[in-house]
Amino acid sequence: MLNEVELSLTTPVIRDEDAVFPGENWFFYWKTSASLWRSKLESMVGVSKVLVPLNWAFHSETGDSYDFAQEKPETDLKKLVGIAEEFGKEVVFLVPMSPCPFLPNGGLPPLLARTPMIDSKGKVQAFVDQEGSLHKMYSFFDPRVYRAYGKFTNELGSYFSQHGLACDVWGMDCGHVSLNGFQSTIKDHSSVYEQGFSRFLQAKRDENPDLDEVMTPDQEHRFGWEFQEVIRSIYADSCEQGLSGNWEGVLRVGFIGGSQDDFFRRVNQIDSIAAYSYDLLECLSLDALPSSVLLPTRLKKGVLGRMFDQLVNKSFSDYIFLRSGFEDETGVSFRPKRFFEVYDLRPDISPDVAGWADLGLWEYLQKYYSWCYADKGELEFSWNEEEDMEKIYFFHGINMTKNLFHNILKTFMSGGKVILNRSGLEREYLKKLEAFFLENDLDIEKVKVTTTLFNASLGEGRFLIFEGDDLLDLEDKKLHEFWHRLLRTFKTNHMMVIPPEGVQVAWRVRSCNTSELTYEEVRRLDIYNPSSYKRKFSFQLPPNFRLLKVLDEEKVTFKHGQKEVDIELLPEGSLSLDFGVFS
Repeated sequence: MLNEVELSLTTPVIRDEDAVFPGENWFFYWKTSASLWRSKLESMVGVSKVLVPLNWAFHSETGDSYDFAQEKPETDLKKLVGIAEEFGKEVVFLVPMSPCPFLPNGGLPPLLARTPMIDSKGKVQAFVDQEGSLHKMYSFFDPRVYRAYGKFTNELGSYFSQHGLACDVWGMDCGHVSLNGFQSTIKDHSSVYEQGFSRFLQAKRDENPDLDEVMTPDQEHRFGWEFQEVIRSIYADSCEQGLSGNWEGVLRVGFIGGSQDDFFRRVNQIDSIAAYSYDLLECLSLDALPSSVLLPTRLKKGVLGRMFDQLVNKSFSDYIFLRSGFEDETGVSFRPKRFFEVYDLRPDISPDVAGWADLGLWEYLQKYYSWCYADKGELEFSWNEEEDMEKIYFFHGINMTKNLFHNILKTFMSGGKVILNRSGLEREYLKKLEAFFLENDLDIEKVKVTTTLFNASLGEGRFLIFEGDDLLDLEDKKLHEFWHRLLRTFKTNHMMVIPPEGVQVAWRVRSCNTSELTYEEVRRLDIYNPSSYKRKFSFQLPPNFRLLKVLDEEKVTFKHGQKEVDIELLPEGSLSLDFGVFS
């Protein structure tokens, strides 16, 4: 059990700028005097968007009364916004909707921090921040907390309205990446969680008298997820109602160095740049904004810092906040390249059901497509006609609902490409699929590749169905062969670059400028060596990829011919390659 007081694990020497600007254009207004805001914001050269997380406890110790410049000048958000605008910077506020790892008590006002959060193993949840301080988290399942949170968002919304603040406000779902995808810090197993869950189950039994008094593990798992979603919606609804004029939605923020494994490594001062770099890329695939605010500055001066600067600051941040075309100083900007959008099992489905990891898909995509995918996890799919028509969508049949079924067919008929694992698909939907194919007079091609593939085409659209359960006993090599043969039929215009162990690569893409009209698009291959060893590798250039330029070379030797590229990276080495791509 962790001690109640905040512990210092190290004796860091930290500059004021490091505490105020902990990374990725974040600004901690409570860490410095308001009289210094002007000079500090002016020093953010080349930054157009400033991310300002709101510190609930800094504005209220009790959760009842609030200070917005009445007593402490550092709580004057209007002044902060005004100074930023003087320097041509836009302030984006982030309101934590779950325990915040970089704040004492997870960001709760002291009088509301009553019940420590407990993880699934019975340990108190805590995080180590950039300065080496230990922050213990307190439960957001406490009714006193979410009632006070509603008052906080109302007060904040009134303040914004009264002072004419038109800044965007996003709800910040704090979390980190794990083997199960994005893990929100709201997850809890404390006494207040258990009490609330018991009341929730009793309400369910009152609604449905046939519900068993003693539930199966699958039932408890499903209702546990449903209860968590109810509480999460309370916080989201509070933000949307209180901040309606400024509200933009919920944003996942993945804190690098925030997992349980990272906690013990950091306590013992054993940091892993390789692990942090992997988690950064995993965040990108999850559409979670990676943040380095928990990491000490010394770790961000080498290759990890370059990854954050290039992939997050100069690319992903704008992609997340704008979600549409945007321009940088060159006229165009890079965004993540994604061939695939993958929807995994819903959280209310039994953990014993096979997901994409069990079917070898994630391992295959990571090896051969180097983060060129969006891991949508349990998120709900909805077809958008503005989506990339070349993207391939993966679905599980066991997830099927009427709404999902409708959207899948709409995707296919609009020219989209769909891959469906029919394992667990209810008979009702199997019949509907058969009827759909008959009504539209579609020819179904059957191919035996480990399992039977059913392939339908309609214009540019493709609909491929397979039985995932047939893959469960295959060894990794056979799984890779299956996915390779299946995805090859979609003819993705991709250059496979398989780096050696310890090296990370990522692809980005942008539209062509006026001098590049001979190409369909420009792709940037970012290569990083966060390992402690020298690495060499080479790859072949397809005929439709033309090397345009080499940039950001650090500790690297690069050679290339018309058909092959040879790279030697020293530890912490990196470079980026731009390719013109055509069909």
